[in-house]
Amino acid sequence: MKILPFKIAKPIDQSIWIQNDTLPHLYDILHQHNEFQITLIKKSTGNVIAGNQFVAFQPGDIFVFGSGLPHALRNDPEYYHEENGLKAQALSIYFESEVFGEAFWNLPETKMIKEYMQKARRGLFYPGAFHPKEAEIIEKVSKENQINRLLLALQLVTRLSKSNHGQILATEGMYNNLNETDEKRLDAVFRFTLNEFYRPISLEEVAGVSNMTVNSFCRYFKTRTRKTYIDFLTEYRIGQACKLLQQEEFNISDICYRVGFGNLSNFNRKFKEINGCTPKQFRKRQMLQNLTN
Repeated sequence: MKILPFKIAKPIDQSIWIQNDTLPHLYDILHQHNEFQITLIKKSTGNVIAGNQFVAFQPGDIFVFGSGLPHALRNDPEYYHEENGLKAQALSIYFESEVFGEAFWNLPETKMIKEYMQKARRGLFYPGAFHPKEAEIIEKVSKENQINRLLLALQLVTRLSKSNHGQILATEGMYNNLNETDEKRLDAVFRFTLNEFYRPISLEEVAGVSNMTVNSFCRYFKTRTRKTYIDFLTEYRIGQACKLLQQEEFNISDICYRVGFGNLSNFNRKFKEINGCTPKQFRKRQMLQNLTN
């Protein structure tokens, strides 16, 4: 059985359809479907899970999920408390590549799009700061119908395929071969990590979440995600640190401990390994970028 197959509500009279979600939080269960998906985050913050990767999102960001890629959108904790009165909003475009027919994909003019859709099977992230025009097209697609919607969707995919700021998400791997048991275990581990990353986590504890011994869990996680759990946890913690570094009220030492690191030197070393710069340099770049936007 495939990992949590997910049926998209497809109108019978449309080959490209829209889902406009306004909810307390976005759909946060790891799932997959055959349809090609382009999602614009309109409101809220959180993390996208795509294959074996987490990436933080904010309004304006665009994500592309190719056919069969396990993914979920998990909002920050404050969106799970009704008393906060927060709403998350996302606008998604769906279509099946088969709808265009084999002859369409064999045209010389569509070769680049065909290759792009293969690349999208690993997921793609487009930061909103660099893609306001693409976000505008997604909005237009949602308001059009019939032939205009089709033409705009092709224009959108073409623009995204040419972008110099798109980031591949998941490590190359056979994610669509995961079974339902794998999905449940990984979903439990991912949820645990998002909820507990800020404190020390032992392998014994996380192995217990998946009802496995430590050795079995380590082999299992590495096989399914192409990385160790410790590497996965470290990458997530650094991602959270990047979010906090954009908020001036936290100093770097505070951020180090807030995201679960035990000492500042290890935090600085891991941050530079992953981002190619120190936390101080990262914050300075972000401040300069905000001034120029």
